[in-house]
Amino acid sequence: MHRIALAAFAALAACSSAPAPRPAATPSQAASASPAAVAVDESAMDPSADPCDDFYQYACGGWMKANPIPPDKSRWTRSFDTVNERNQMLLREILEKDAAGQGDPADPYAKKAGDFYATCMDEPKAETASLKSLQESLASIDAVKDPKQLAQRVGEMHLTGARNFFLFRSIQDAKDATQVIGLADQGGLGLPDRDYYVKDDPKMQETRKRYQEFAANLFELAGVPEADARKQAETVMRIETALAKSSMTRVDRRDPYKVYHRLDRKGLQEKAPRFDWNAYFASIGHDVQPINVAVPEFFTGLEAVLVESPLPEVKTYLRFREIHADADALGKAFVEENFRFNQFLTGQKEIAPRWKRCVQMTDAALGEAVGRTFVKTTIGDQGKSIAKQMIQGIEKAFDANLALVSWMDDATRKASAEKLHKLDNKVGYPDRWREYDSMKIDRTSLLANLKEGARYAAKRDLDMIGKPVDRNEWGMTPATVNAYYNAGKNEMVFPAGILQTPFFAPGAPDPTNLGGAGLVMGHELTHGFDDRGRQYDGDGNLREWWTPQVAEAYKERAACVANQYDQYVATDDVHVNGKLTLGENIADIGGLKLALAALRANGQPRPGTSRFTPEQQLFLSFGQVWCQNATPQERRLRAVTDPHSPGRWRVNGPVSDNEDFGKVFSCKSGTNMNPVKKCVVW
Repeated sequence: MHRIALAAFAALAACSSAPAPRPAATPSQAASASPAAVAVDESAMDPSADPCDDFYQYACGGWMKANPIPPDKSRWTRSFDTVNERNQMLLREILEKDAAGQGDPADPYAKKAGDFYATCMDEPKAETASLKSLQESLASIDAVKDPKQLAQRVGEMHLTGARNFFLFRSIQDAKDATQVIGLADQGGLGLPDRDYYVKDDPKMQETRKRYQEFAANLFELAGVPEADARKQAETVMRIETALAKSSMTRVDRRDPYKVYHRLDRKGLQEKAPRFDWNAYFASIGHDVQPINVAVPEFFTGLEAVLVESPLPEVKTYLRFREIHADADALGKAFVEENFRFNQFLTGQKEIAPRWKRCVQMTDAALGEAVGRTFVKTTIGDQGKSIAKQMIQGIEKAFDANLALVSWMDDATRKASAEKLHKLDNKVGYPDRWREYDSMKIDRTSLLANLKEGARYAAKRDLDMIGKPVDRNEWGMTPATVNAYYNAGKNEMVFPAGILQTPFFAPGAPDPTNLGGAGLVMGHELTHGFDDRGRQYDGDGNLREWWTPQVAEAYKERAACVANQYDQYVATDDVHVNGKLTLGENIADIGGLKLALAALRANGQPRPGTSRFTPEQQLFLSFGQVWCQNATPQERRLRAVTDPHSPGRWRVNGPVSDNEDFGKVFSCKSGTNMNPVKKCVVW
């Protein structure tokens, strides 16, 4: 995988299928809750909507009407984006102090973070020092004379963040979860997905035309004469199209067996013998032998590109990949050109303020440095402890539900319980902070600093190959507003960035915390048993540990979910891709069920002050997590690339599949939110 004010709510409109709001707590319970602990943001609701017909509109209609998309965004959500805005402002305060030499004395990397941020904020330097850094990189490409030097340059570009031809990094061996091996995978594209190159509908054709114009404009900004720039853009498009045609679709890549081919170094060389792999591995400083070649057919396609493309054309492609990778760190003309193309893809009206872009760049490069100070002012030890208790409640709910899964036999049920009990949870921030001693940052060039940050991250990643798996490693920075489940490590990770209002607060009512953070926890736990996660055992090994009959029963239920979401419209004539979004949809359905079960297990939950019952509060809190507005362009882009469904369907889908929702909101059988046929996996 990856962000409120409360007001009085007008009386509910009469609705035959919806109950009148009822007091949620006894006087003694209400007295024990904080006066500000309101479980539901009633101002976000649309009282004219029928919760049994469109629960998303009922929970979010008021918010959507009152919260247009900010000009520097293409999508705006009540939860993720509002939390992310607060996190960015807090990081800005931290980094400005670091830059002024007034940072946290307990942070050994405050100066590096401050230097990085200050250099980023120095826009005039982007016009001079960063441009010089780009020119040096382009000169290195121009100097390539033979296949050996080509492979060396590709490796050097990979180390410094330019994505060309393919991807190479470390990965946990899917069939030996104790070891880290190399991963050679498809890559090298500038458009969001292979489909943008191979599909011929009018929207994709227009996107390819715009992309080629964009490439030509970047070449011109880098000093190429206009006529030559147009020809070079055609070369880039031809090479990238060839790579795209050899790439596996996103849906196919969801099958872990389809992207596991332990061919090792010898097999990789056989797939693309024209590429000098020995020179490449020497350039990245690692003589890697154990390698998963994720998509062998892609590297056969890479071989064809190298056979059919003269060296000058390959160098043209590399020059563009370098310019494209560096554009946002260069002068105003490059930044604005990059934004214009992004604007076409997403519909975003304005570029984000420079401080936001610099905060994001600094967090990406030094996230566990600025994260040390960030966590002190956010989650703290108390919040971390409460969040862990919530996770334990969610796990108990899943454990209890296993006994009720009718399609599962005893052997698979026992193995599932064993996997659950091996689950590792990371909450808030790492137990062991990352060190940045070897990263060399100064105030000379933003682009040079970015390349140094990329080089540091790449070396750290590649150094893991051939060693036992480091189970302390975090895949997100502490300030990230997201969470994830890692099947190879059988772990859930919840950064401090997401454990904030409206997802979570130590003193918040139970329905609020469980409808927000509890839903996220249940979602991530269910990923361990979604259509991909279920194929990994409790130790993280990819193997078939289900009995054949149970596996078939699972697939039937998963197919029901995929078909259900295929019917939903993402935007205009584009539907949700039920197979692409299957894992996330199963996790949403399961997460909601687990959050409700955990609330019920609390016995006497702290509901806060609300006109709704605790269970209604939980459903509403869950629904309001996904309140969002998005541009048509953004919705279309995500329909092709995002494994998550749009917000409306992340609410109405799981609600309509929930056995309890109809009872909680008195919805008649056969209504949209209480259909007769429900798709339930867990």
